[in-house]
Amino acid sequence: MTSPLIECEGVWWKINTEGSGIYSGMMRAILGQLFAMLSHHNKVLVFRFDLSTPNYTNTNKEITDFLRRLSGRIKSHYKCERIGHAWVREQEKAKSQHYHFALILDGNKIQTVNLLWTWVKTCWEFTEGRAWRPKKPYYRLDRHDPTKTAEAVYRLSYLAKGRGKGYKPDQTKNYSTSRIKRKEG
Repeated sequence: MTSPLIECEGVWWKINTEGSGIYSGMMRAILGQLFAMLSHHNKVLVFRFDLSTPNYTNTNKEITDFLRRLSGRIKSHYKCERIGHAWVREQEKAKSQHYHFALILDGNKIQTVNLLWTWVKTCWEFTEGRAWRPKKPYYRLDRHDPTKTAEAVYRLSYLAKGRGKGYKPDQTKNYSTSRIKRKEG
């Protein structure tokens, strides 16, 4: 998809399609989790970071193990009921894959990413890979402030970019998201 807009929740959101377009199904899955979290929590924290692996693997086992470890720490420390996430697997010029990752969390319980970032690095250490966070790695969203949400949607659209996907065995996923259901009512 190369249109710079995507419809979600009855609103047209600006997305980054520069260069390679985006995978619309992937983007809709990511947005589905963002808006599901906003239906449960009036404040949401979105934290963006990247994880690199030292060697190519045919599976995403490392990211599954990482997420299990990280989620356990978040649930235990913050007493969160829901942990939203989205990750994408990419490989371009490097010999091994890397992952773009977004956590989507209850912003009433978690206001900063300092402790989260420490845990991300600790939980990723077992791969001997590297964790990296971009400038302005997080957004604090308010369900009633579409301006901040629009900034986060644009930033999250980078995960769904067309470039770098598909360098994996057929049975291995390009991306995954949490499965949080939207709050009814």
